[in-house]
This record gives sequence, structure tokens and C-alpha cells, in this order.
Amino acid sequence: MILVTSAGGKTGKAVVPALVAHGHAVRALVRSGTAAAALKALGAAEVVTGDLADAAAVERATRGVRAIYYIPPNMSPNEGLHGANIIAAARAAGVDRLVFHSVLHCQVQALRHHWNRLFVEEALIESGVPFTILQASSYMQNMLPGWARMVETGEHTMGFAVDARISLIDLVDLGEAAARVIADPGYAAAILEINGPAITTTEKAAILTRVLGRPIRAGQTPLATVLDHARHAGASDHALDCLARMLDHYSRHGFEGSTKVLSWILGRPPTDFETFARRILAAGA
Repeated sequence: MILVTSAGGKTGKAVVPALVAHGHAVRALVRSGTAAAALKALGAAEVVTGDLADAAAVERATRGVRAIYYIPPNMSPNEGLHGANIIAAARAAGVDRLVFHSVLHCQVQALRHHWNRLFVEEALIESGVPFTILQASSYMQNMLPGWARMVETGEHTMGFAVDARISLIDLVDLGEAAARVIADPGYAAAILEINGPAITTTEKAAILTRVLGRPIRAGQTPLATVLDHARHAGASDHALDCLARMLDHYSRHGFEGSTKVLSWILGRPPTDFETFARRILAAGA
């Protein structure tokens, strides 16, 4: 049995079916039961509820598992507590491996929520628990909530500068990489950057123009608009601060990593943005 934490989010919903497809039984840990039916449909053998801030709940969720794929909640002020709880539970359960879904460029202090994961990585390395750390880039799927509006308005916008180069990984590739890494003991003690190809919003708009057969312009969503949407979605003040810092940093420096490691894990080149966009269109978006 493999435990996947924060399984109801988009990362978890990519990792769970990939693990199942590779023949693993999956226990999905979610904060509330609202995602249970969806996770069962994705193949999870068990769905359990619990808060990662609750050490006893985390310990119960790990009982009887042989490995953990630890996805932390995004932009949480409790990053350190969550990490400490999952590491302690992994040690108590005697797992073969704890795979930590971390983030690219966690050593950049200006990226507040990235930086906080660096200290979880440090604690994991020093814990004695067998580990692998995956430092993932941003997701191609992050644009999907705005797909319909893009088609309607002819403008593809993100919250950072249109010329910022951002490495984007397809969540299908991420799930496949996670399944391969957790099954192979050769990845123990590895810290791996898993990135898709880097691309700008301007380059994405040109590809979308070709794929959709109509002009698509590149634009930047104003920061106030991004933060307002996040606030209405329930983002905390901490998360809003992290988001503002991240978008500013991305605009000035990009968020780019090499595709070599992901290619090595997958045994093929990572999915490029045009292939992703054509798949989304074919699926009826």
C-alpha cells in the first residue's frame, strides 16, 4: 500500500491513477471526504481523512503502508509542521521510502513558500527515513481554469510577464515519473529536478493560435485581479503574500529548469506544450 497525501488536489489526482496503473494499491489521504468519490473513481483502494497538522491523524494514515508520496498543501504557513508530522509517521511506520513532492528552486529565499520546503528537505535528509525528493516545476494544467475565457476573448493571460520563461510539466508526465521513482529503489536518496520545457506566455499564445485556428494574444493578468480571485477562493493572507512574491519573482527571473532528468526517468522527451494543447482540444475543451 502506498499513501498519497493531499490526494484531492490536481497533483494527487495525477499521481494516484499513475500509481494504480503501475499495479500499486493506493491509500489517499484528504482533509475532507468531498473528494472521496473522485479518488475512488481514479482507482484509490482506500480514502482516509485527516489534517496534516494533526500528528495522530497522520500516524493513523501511515499505518501499514510501505511507501509514502508526500504532497504538502500549497502555500501553507504550516509547511514545517506538516513536514515534521509526515517524517515522524514515516519513521514510525518503517516505510521503504518517503517521496517528497517539493518544488524547483526551493533555495530561492524570495519565493517564500518554495524556501519553506527547503527546510523540510533538510529535515528529511537528516531523519534517517529512506527518501527521494522530487523538485517539480509549474504545471501546464494551471492554464485550464482560464481555457474557456481564452477561447471567448482571444487572449491567454497569466499572472507574470509575457516574456518570462517558465518550465511547465504536464501532470500526466509527473504522475508517470512519480510511479517510476517510487517503485525503483535506485532512486533512493536522490534529489531530482523534474521539469518540462520552458516557454513564455507569448510563445504559448503563438502555439494556441496554431492549434485553435484563431488568433490568441498573450497578456498579463494584473496582480490585483489575481489576488482578488485567490482571496475569493479562500486563500489565506500568508498564501496571498506567497503568491504576490512568486509572480513578481517569475516576472523578473522566470522559473526555468532542465528537462534532462525528467527525460531520463520517462525514457522519452517530456510532453511539449503544443502536444498538451492539442490533447486538451481533442478532449473537448
